[in-house]
Amino acid sequence: MRLHPKRLWIGALLALVVAVPVAHGQDGDGASAPPPVELVADRAEVDEAEGISVYRGDVVLTRGALRITGDVMRVFSNGAGELEQVTVDGTPATYRETVADAAPRRAEAPRMEYFVAGPERLILKQGGRLWQGDNTVTGRTVTHYPETARTVAESGADDDERVNVSVNPATD
Repeated sequence: MRLHPKRLWIGALLALVVAVPVAHGQDGDGASAPPPVELVADRAEVDEAEGISVYRGDVVLTRGALRITGDVMRVFSNGAGELEQVTVDGTPATYRETVADAAPRRAEAPRMEYFVAGPERLILKQGGRLWQGDNTVTGRTVTHYPETARTVAESGADDDERVNVSVNPATD
């Protein structure tokens, strides 16, 4: 019996190991303390009691080698004021991470979620693209785990939203 592709389990995942692991959470000098978070926007609303900040208008978040941009960004922190999660909407929202001895890791999607721990991960939603050099992963939802250099991509509900992966051999 041949199953039609639309009847296959939509939640099937593709794991792709990105070639360059990263010692994330460290500054370039190997220090274990995370670098400070810097935010720039047209408007900011900060609720320290709840640990939530909302930034609007050409928002840029930087933290060491990490840069996230978008139109609206919600930043969640714990009781000690430490960054826990960022959600960003944009046209598109973008992510860039400088990686030692490799091309920068980049991503774009209409919506992103970045989690600092549990484990650290970047989730691209509503159709995202993650790439480093010539290697690219696209899908309806793409989840990247920087600490383990692991990427999981999911397709959408129809044949037009399939996962696409392009891996090019390393050249010396």
